Amino acid sequence: MTAADPATATNNAADPAAARPGVPLTVALGPPEHGVTRFAVDSARAAGTPVLEVEDVAGLPAALAGRGRVPVHLHIADPLFGRTPGEAATAVESLAAHRPVGVTLHDVPQPAEGVERCRRRTRTYQSIARAAGLVVVSSEHERRLCADAHIAVDAVIPLPVPDLGPPADLSPDARSVGVFGFLHPGKAVDVVAEAVATLAASGDEVSLRLLGAPADGHDGYVDAALETVRAAGGRAEVTGRVDDEDLARTLGEVTVPVALFRNVSASGSLGTWAAAGRRPLVWDSDYIREMEHDRPGSLLITDGSGFAGDLRRLLDDPSPTRIPPPPPGLEELGRAYRAAWARWSAETGGLA
Repeated sequence: MTAADPATATNNAADPAAARPGVPLTVALGPPEHGVTRFAVDSARAAGTPVLEVEDVAGLPAALAGRGRVPVHLHIADPLFGRTPGEAATAVESLAAHRPVGVTLHDVPQPAEGVERCRRRTRTYQSIARAAGLVVVSSEHERRLCADAHIAVDAVIPLPVPDLGPPADLSPDARSVGVFGFLHPGKAVDVVAEAVATLAASGDEVSLRLLGAPADGHDGYVDAALETVRAAGGRAEVTGRVDDEDLARTLGEVTVPVALFRNVSASGSLGTWAAAGRRPLVWDSDYIREMEHDRPGSLLITDGSGFAGDLRRLLDDPSPTRIPPPPPGLEELGRAYRAAWARWSAETGGLA
């Protein structure tokens, strides 16, 4: 998905400002390849409602100019709004002064990300929630984190399993370990690299495949992970962003899918692995247990104490990592957002 202009409006009607009463205009803020931005577009399209794509927050006032008090729904990940968390709160508060604003909070702050960072981001999310008339999160784990931060949540709408379609020309790797998505320390790429290096040093002809691009500011971190494996005699590569049409094949070819998270409140990559018919190896956590409850048998949970051994066993027999893809969840996602917006409209006497 590529926006031709910094602000592009698309929906099932010609004019997003003419959306039917009680339905907000979804604002998909950020670069089109960002996961939160993509999800904003997907959720609006699933709901059959208008979406306005704005690549940079600086263009948001101009994009909304002339639309009066049309209500908006924003998907919030604070880095999309600027270099500091406070810039996100300022932007949302400014919008809310002129129109009803609903939000979906992504990457909800939690202590595992570091005390001071969590404190700063929590203050931001509290300010955003106070300004918003509707607050949505994507997991019960996120709802609990919000409750701990005294943030009231109106709806929990889980992230869906996407529809990748059947893979074409699938040629499974001989012995590979794959990590998918934007690459950064929160995905414990270094831990995976160290385990793969341990196997390579013992003579295992294993490769590490990083199926994505480094997140902003983390090129050095990813380079170090690649070097860790290569220095031990293993093979390692980083593919860059995987195109949508190649996802089913690329994720299907990896021998062992891995999705470790140092701190996660909700993850779209788990649904993408599932859509490709894969059952990734994951660290145990509250969110992981929630996902395993919601989609039983979709995850291989480890405590991490013998991670290299876990990888070796699955490299020798990867059959536990393959499952039938669950049904896509976009229709359910659309229904859930429409219901949340309808309740918001009813509680306020109509969004206007």
